[in-house]
Amino acid sequence: MKLFVFLCFSQALLCALVCGHHGGPHDDDHDHHDQPHHKNESEALHQMSTATFKFSYSFFYHLAASYPHDNFFYSPMSISIAFSLLSLGAKSKTLSQIHEGLCYNTSSNSEEMIHKGFQKLLKIFKGQKDGFKLDMANALFTDNNLNLLEEFKDKVKKFYQSEAIATDFHKVQEAVDQINSYVEKKTNGNIKDLLDNLEPLTALVIINTVFFKGSWVDAFNVDHTREEDFHVDENTVVKVPMMTRQGEYNIGYISEAECTVVEVPYKGNITAIFMLPDKGKLHDTEKGLQNLTEEAWNNAMKSREIILSIPKFSFSGELDLVKELKHLGITDVFSDHADLSGITEDSRLKVSKAVHKAVLKMDEEGTEASAATAVGITKISLPQHIKINRPFFISIYKKDISVEVFSGRIINPTK
Repeated sequence: MKLFVFLCFSQALLCALVCGHHGGPHDDDHDHHDQPHHKNESEALHQMSTATFKFSYSFFYHLAASYPHDNFFYSPMSISIAFSLLSLGAKSKTLSQIHEGLCYNTSSNSEEMIHKGFQKLLKIFKGQKDGFKLDMANALFTDNNLNLLEEFKDKVKKFYQSEAIATDFHKVQEAVDQINSYVEKKTNGNIKDLLDNLEPLTALVIINTVFFKGSWVDAFNVDHTREEDFHVDENTVVKVPMMTRQGEYNIGYISEAECTVVEVPYKGNITAIFMLPDKGKLHDTEKGLQNLTEEAWNNAMKSREIILSIPKFSFSGELDLVKELKHLGITDVFSDHADLSGITEDSRLKVSKAVHKAVLKMDEEGTEASAATAVGITKISLPQHIKINRPFFISIYKKDISVEVFSGRIINPTK
């Protein structure tokens, strides 16, 4: 089977707005090139992935607490890329808030190392040909009258492979259509009409898109899919198509978090991790996972044969990052106190809109017909049946470079 996780968009769609008065360059310029260059690409990648993972956990628990009964799904990698790109033009308190909110430890790691980490990550995914498709694209939609600083343009091109696209923001609908068309194309049609409007003073829109299409290592057979109950809560049951397969999986029960964990691998060293809380223990599991050690996780996980059932569903979610990131301490960049003077000297800018949209789709379309018909060896006793038929957490993880691509919580797969 193929699991399509069409994310996309991570958007961080950042609309930087002209504030109406001109301001000159600031004295506290940050020169990324002043940092030592002795650390190699693997170290940069490690520092970046560590920060992204910490940010994902921080963001996850904020969303879990803020929306206790709702689905949510996002790409921590994509949000981090978009705001890291933006940080190239940020200074003073605006810059430090972005670094702290994204969990960058700049006291021990240079800013340039973080950007180099993303530079390496983009190269890895661009050259990936191993059984999955993950396309990322970055673009700057700039007002025709906005003069970007050459240093800023050089850095976003060097580290984030970003292109600058001239836009007439005075023609609002044409600008909206131009941006939406770009997003739709880069996500292979999976995200349409991302923007419905722009504010009159918009001067800069930063776009980051991610599109993922993966194939299971061991395919599910469409003929084994059956409609079954999914228990949203004690009083709510919905019907979902449930895909089922018997085979070897890495699974475990983590008592500290009161949940069962199953790793379902894709081709290309990407894994979907399903975390199934015990009945009625959803929020207890959320708390337990916060204090979970790597040792406890590793000790719990073992390879064994099971019968696995997971729901077939599609889910689309959208987050207002202006609202959500303020809770993580990133505030100035969205206010009149924003210091984005590293982008342009022409005017002061602030971020007026930051939208993140993600689409998750699981179905049985597949390219490995032989795998879909594979039969496991029959054993005398039936293996354990793991059925994802109540609220669960999901993480899509690139194992070989330790990068979490997507994360989320599904309360009701029919919404």
